[in-house]
Amino acid sequence: MYNRFTYGALAAVTGIVSVVSYTPMTAFASTTLNQRKNALVSAKIIENFDVTLNEQPVSRALFAKMLVMASTYHTTVAAESNVSVFSDVLSTSEYASYIRIAAEQGWLSAYLGGLFKPDQGIKMAEAEKACLTLLGYTNEDFSGSMVSNRNAKATAIGLVENISKGVNEYLTYEDCVNIFYNLMKTNTSTNETATRSNSTIYGKLFGYTLSDNDEINLLDTLESNLKGPYLLKVDKSLTSIIPFSRSDASCTLNGESSSADDIENEASSGDPVVIYYNASTKSVYAYSSNGNDMGTITGEITNIYYSSSSLMTPTSVEIDGTEYEVGSDDVAYAFSVYSTREKGDKVTVVWRRDSDGTQEITAVAK
Repeated sequence: MYNRFTYGALAAVTGIVSVVSYTPMTAFASTTLNQRKNALVSAKIIENFDVTLNEQPVSRALFAKMLVMASTYHTTVAAESNVSVFSDVLSTSEYASYIRIAAEQGWLSAYLGGLFKPDQGIKMAEAEKACLTLLGYTNEDFSGSMVSNRNAKATAIGLVENISKGVNEYLTYEDCVNIFYNLMKTNTSTNETATRSNSTIYGKLFGYTLSDNDEINLLDTLESNLKGPYLLKVDKSLTSIIPFSRSDASCTLNGESSSADDIENEASSGDPVVIYYNASTKSVYAYSSNGNDMGTITGEITNIYYSSSSLMTPTSVEIDGTEYEVGSDDVAYAFSVYSTREKGDKVTVVWRRDSDGTQEITAVAK
């Protein structure tokens, strides 16, 4: 490897451009409820309700809408007329079109007498049948007691992960966030025995991809609307960065569920905090030096290393004596000879730790 000190003179003849990296880390070791919710809100599958308001069951009418928005009908339902085939669902109801589609597709069934019971809570067994049907399973796939056998299948394929409800219990909003998130990362029925991949999961329909640990790659999913990285100063509020109310923000700090107060307190302690935000979902992703597998570091560039095959593209950067791999092309450019950053400069970066323990830089803060 070669270091920047040796080749730094190249910058004098190349025309230096100031570069800021926009590439955040693209995988979480695990997902919090808010992160799951944000991924679903972004795709308009789930509405952005407060997940802490969780005492009331989700109605069958609202669940019908969730099913439609999680299906191939999600792009055409707006064109549907407000008609209903059930006597207890008014044609003028905001849910009429969703209920009709869900019933016609066999996702949700009617009750005796032709009633849909739109205001009744959705039961676990009903939700399992509906989501298994979306995955491509049919009644012929289940013999004997269909309810218990569907429950066994839903459990085996991970569809009901993080949901602790019996088949006859009603689902809350939090349960629905979990089941639809699980749906997105589950293989379709035709791919049930295949190794999960971006091409085998149901979420392919929405452009979802998988992270290294088979979770939905949340930031990759949201990155089209992601802004950052921004450095939150010691004496500043989140409102100096985000274009929405801090009270409405759904926050994570170093990959864990957090709050605006926690993030600002972290910054007020003098710890550099880097912020990304998504205005459409009112999500805030913050990183500080206290992270275990992801975080920030502020320090002096002590070396920039290049591979022997490319003297223009850095492969790793040493900050305060610790070497970090370069995690993306944008980061490489930010430390290349075309950048103003060089040995001796102070810099704040976002880093993450790979499964093999390697630390890599994923972004350079403004």
